[in-house]
Amino acid sequence: MNRFIASFLGFFMLLATSLTAYADASNPRDVVQTAVVSITERLKKDQQALKKNPAALEKLIEEGIEPFVDVPGIARGVMGQFFRQATPEQRERFVQVFRNSMIRTYANGLGSYNNQKIVVKPYRPGDDPSRAQVDIDVTLDGGQVVPVVFQMVKTPQGEWKARNILVNGLNLGLAFRQRFAQTVEQNRGSIERAINAWSPEGIDPIGTAE
Repeated sequence: MNRFIASFLGFFMLLATSLTAYADASNPRDVVQTAVVSITERLKKDQQALKKNPAALEKLIEEGIEPFVDVPGIARGVMGQFFRQATPEQRERFVQVFRNSMIRTYANGLGSYNNQKIVVKPYRPGDDPSRAQVDIDVTLDGGQVVPVVFQMVKTPQGEWKARNILVNGLNLGLAFRQRFAQTVEQNRGSIERAINAWSPEGIDPIGTAE
């Protein structure tokens, strides 16, 4: 996965600290905008310290993932058709494997954050009040603008949570599902070995938009 995009996704996972305070806002765009401003200042202030302490950075990512992202739901989607075939133990273990792979990937990429411009675009609500799409433009160091779309759902408790992410036209949920299916095939149909071999590395959203 592109290093900066990984850092940006990790950056958004860290928004949970700020998002928790604004999770009941009626406009999900306001939730994201407030969090972007808050966490950007935090990264600017603590960036050097976090670079020197990888364990602290991974801890921040871990804390961010838990309240904001439905990891079990996403992991279930990544397993796709193999979820039904897997044992309860395998399902639970893949949730942990998938979660840990997210933490490592985003923590590794976050070191490349260099005050890149992040713009949360105007929000237009859809027909379903429990679902939302928040569009963000990320400007890379070379000037390339990468569109990022967060597909969010509102929980019964009134909290907005990320259900999927599209980066530069690439549906990461679908890409991860295809990767898992390929991994199962490469391991001769063994779900057990596919779980052990799981890695999101190599999925690069840059340049994939049509």
